[in-house]
Amino acid sequence: DNIKKFVANLETAAARYDAYLQANELLAGIKMSEDGLKESLSISQQALQDIEHQTRGLEQQYRTAESEFKRMKSLIKQLKAQAVQLANIDEDDELREKLDEISDDINELEALIEDAKDQIQSIQDNPQVLVQYEEQKKNFEIQKQELEDLADSKGLKRRELVAMKEPYQAALDNITNKVNSKFGNYMSELGCAGEVRLYKGEESRDEDVHNFKEWGIQIRVKFRETSDLQTLSAQVHSGGERSVSTIMYLMSMQDMMVSPFRCVDEINQGLDDRNERLVFRRIVQNSTTMPDDAKGPTDHRGQYFLITPKLLPNLTDMETTGVTVLCIFNGPFNFKHFNDWDVDQLIESRRAHKKRKTEVDL
Repeated sequence: DNIKKFVANLETAAARYDAYLQANELLAGIKMSEDGLKESLSISQQALQDIEHQTRGLEQQYRTAESEFKRMKSLIKQLKAQAVQLANIDEDDELREKLDEISDDINELEALIEDAKDQIQSIQDNPQVLVQYEEQKKNFEIQKQELEDLADSKGLKRRELVAMKEPYQAALDNITNKVNSKFGNYMSELGCAGEVRLYKGEESRDEDVHNFKEWGIQIRVKFRETSDLQTLSAQVHSGGERSVSTIMYLMSMQDMMVSPFRCVDEINQGLDDRNERLVFRRIVQNSTTMPDDAKGPTDHRGQYFLITPKLLPNLTDMETTGVTVLCIFNGPFNFKHFNDWDVDQLIESRRAHKKRKTEVDL
């Protein structure tokens, strides 16, 4: 029995030993596979690092190429702008057509550049062409310098003009505002409206420079409630409306005029009765009242001569002390000499004529 147990144990141990050997063989195989996988992983990681390094290099090359492309694009724009300015392409149709014919293909452009270089090389064999080129280059530099000098001079003149314009315009605006205030008041007295403003022409491309030839005084008037202010003109306004506006404008300027007298001829013609009375009243008031800054009897508004073939009857302003009426007689029945004029004799003659007429009626 002991021998059988020993044999059985021995067989069991042998079986376990065979299983152990098989397990060792399997473990050795697994270790070999693990080492292979580790080596493959190391190779893959090295390959990945190489690819990443190449990628970074390509990215750097791309950024460099992109930066160079943008720089060349900007340079081309600058060169094109300079070429357009020098060649005056907007006015040279032939040159513009030639530029339009140039291809956008890089290879064709490089070929054209090579042809141009060959032509330049061939020019060197002709000394006269080089002499002409140098002369033209010299003339170009001279003209360029003259242009720069003119530009500097233009800038200086512009600054001088702006410096002169500011006080000149301020004085004009001040005078215009005073005239406008009085003109508006005078027109309101007539039941109308009006304004005077400084017209400066069309807007200039230069903000600080104006075309002074277009400057002028613009009179705008309105004679009806439903209408708008319009520039005084023969196409829009009647003769009477223009006369009223002109008289009120002259009255508005009267305080600013230094002339010792003023003379107008038939300015009241073409006015209706109402406007003529109002205009005559304004003329009398402006001519006979003392200035606001008067300091003595020698300060006055000057004389005002109104020449007219007729005046309306019953003009109450004629009774103002400062108004003098001068009647000028002309015709075949006038006296031959002014000394023959005798007022007393004229009155006596008129009384005698009236007395005889009364006796005849009786």
